[in-house]
Amino acid sequence: MQSNPFRVVFRVVHAIEAALVAAGILLVAGLTVANVIGRSLFGVSVAFAEELGGLTMVWVTFVGLGYAAGQGRHIRMTALFDQLPENGRRGLMVAIAATTAVLCGYLTVAAVDYVGTVRVLGTVTPALEMPLWLAYLAAPVGLGLATLQFALTAVANVRRPGVHLAFDVAEGEAVDDVAVT
Repeated sequence: MQSNPFRVVFRVVHAIEAALVAAGILLVAGLTVANVIGRSLFGVSVAFAEELGGLTMVWVTFVGLGYAAGQGRHIRMTALFDQLPENGRRGLMVAIAATTAVLCGYLTVAAVDYVGTVRVLGTVTPALEMPLWLAYLAAPVGLGLATLQFALTAVANVRRPGVHLAFDVAEGEAVDDVAVT
């Protein structure tokens, strides 16, 4: 049986996103606990904890954008969408996913350009003295992952029957769908 290349790309991207988000959240939690224990028991704060925690949350936010898109859990306004027949919903989903992929792609390119500018400036963070462009790299990485996820959603809606909110999530399968009436 031959493997679907789109499914392979989806699974690899999804695994990377999940690992980065989980590692980031665990890092922030660990830093916070270490800082509280250090302050409470020893009267000493971890100097870089707040800075690293903030930078990590930026990474989690941007990578989480792609992760949420890959799970079909991004914000959607469905008043018009829900009134359409299946073929209309499917066509609209292709248009929405493709347009969002193009927009995220454009933002990825703009973010890469900005990161390049910050890199040339040589700015560093105050506590860690880490090059600031490494922190800002979260934007093009996260937006690039979101671009891939939305492009894969468009592909799923073109190539497979039914309406897909994400590459591997058909309409009605998203676990946390909440309808607001």
